[in-house]
Amino acid sequence: MLLLGCSGIPAGDSAQTVVAEDAPCQIVIEHLTLGDTPMPDLQKVADAVSAITLPEINCTVKIENIPISDHATRISLMSAQNDQLDIINTGRTVSLSEMVADGTLLPLDDLLTSHGSALLEKAGDLIKADMIDDHIYSVPANLYCGGNSGFLYNKDMADRYNIHLSETMSVEEIEAIAEALHQHGKYLLSQGDGSDNPILLGTFFPSVVPVGSSMYANGVSVFGDSGTDIINVFETEEYLAYCQLLRRWQQNGWLPADSLTSGLLVNQLFQNEEIFMTWLTSNPVEEALQAKNYGFQVDMFATTSQTPLRTNQVQEDGWGISSTSKNPEKAMEFLNLMYSNPEISNLLMNGIEGQEYQKVSDRIITYPDNVSADNIGYSRYFSVFGDFMDIYQWQPVTEDFYQDLKDFRDNITVSPLLGYTFDVSPVASEYAAVMRVLSEYLPPLECGMIADVEGAVKNMNVLLSDAGINQIIEENQRQLDLWLADR
Repeated sequence: MLLLGCSGIPAGDSAQTVVAEDAPCQIVIEHLTLGDTPMPDLQKVADAVSAITLPEINCTVKIENIPISDHATRISLMSAQNDQLDIINTGRTVSLSEMVADGTLLPLDDLLTSHGSALLEKAGDLIKADMIDDHIYSVPANLYCGGNSGFLYNKDMADRYNIHLSETMSVEEIEAIAEALHQHGKYLLSQGDGSDNPILLGTFFPSVVPVGSSMYANGVSVFGDSGTDIINVFETEEYLAYCQLLRRWQQNGWLPADSLTSGLLVNQLFQNEEIFMTWLTSNPVEEALQAKNYGFQVDMFATTSQTPLRTNQVQEDGWGISSTSKNPEKAMEFLNLMYSNPEISNLLMNGIEGQEYQKVSDRIITYPDNVSADNIGYSRYFSVFGDFMDIYQWQPVTEDFYQDLKDFRDNITVSPLLGYTFDVSPVASEYAAVMRVLSEYLPPLECGMIADVEGAVKNMNVLLSDAGINQIIEENQRQLDLWLADR
């Protein structure tokens, strides 16, 4: 019998080309990076992972570095060019619902059942948040997502300028910090290269809650996580106050004046110490991940005391299998192994022991001698590989991290809307029209570049209405009501 499998041997080939078992295939894994900085040890890490996967699941791996600034473009070109990219990040730069609507992802239901039992068990109820139209299209990359809205800040800069922060900060307290930084020629934060960010809106106005996977085009609830009435966020008092806040900060010199033209991402500005802080979800995982990424000490503070785990928090960091995958079954086998084999996850997260890191205790690591963030041969930036309970953590994180992570997981509250995702396909044309309006108005509004904020918001809402945002919200409400009725 001819065993073809991954080998790709045509059925008509001679008997001399037939092997006794399937030849190994290669799985290409997407690795989101900050820029184009070369990683000399990238192939060494891939080879080390392949040395494990080859006997375990009969495949090798290739790690494909993709700058996060190019990710959305790469996704759109991938299908057209039929590029092999088997395992891809979902929700990072393009929402899960958009990726599904564009045909970028394969449904994972059958693949998880047949080849992903360990991953499915670890994901638990989180998998509900990765469903679109009753099908699973992604798995959570971070099994410990959720937490309080807040900011990552440069602790060295805070110490340098004698700035004191508490665990939870109000807008007024943040503004006092902004003025102190301004005296030293530093910016508070940035919206980056004119990017709109609904996460920042929810950070300052926690009553504004996304319904589904997106806050802007899909509509929101302003009644907290218990609200089930969907409204247009751009018509709310909260959104107007948000834009006015950013305008005031821009006028005060607390935000970069060239946000629309600099071409720099927020992470680059933070890394360059041009801004003091950047937004993120405050939890043990984020604290551990960020500890290594910068050449200065970082810390966090929250703007909310309690934020329930929501669908969008799960969806913004996932793994999917591309519709251009050459072997979806093997891709799922790899994902399943990555979340159950600590050796694989540590290689992909941290590199090779003795080259990228050395141990200081059982599960805590640091740079080897003569190695630093500036010359390290392999780095993880955005992509998350494996179960954090199995992954070594970088100093100054301590062994207490693992107990803190367990306590966080055991005590997190869950939104009653966890698992609801809006399927935009019935209103795809309206959605596209709305996004065109938002792409014109949101960057200058949310970078504080428009003087007449109220007038601009009013004009935007007129255009959004003409584009069909009300039809989108009505469809979202219809789907949510059906979803709630089935609970």
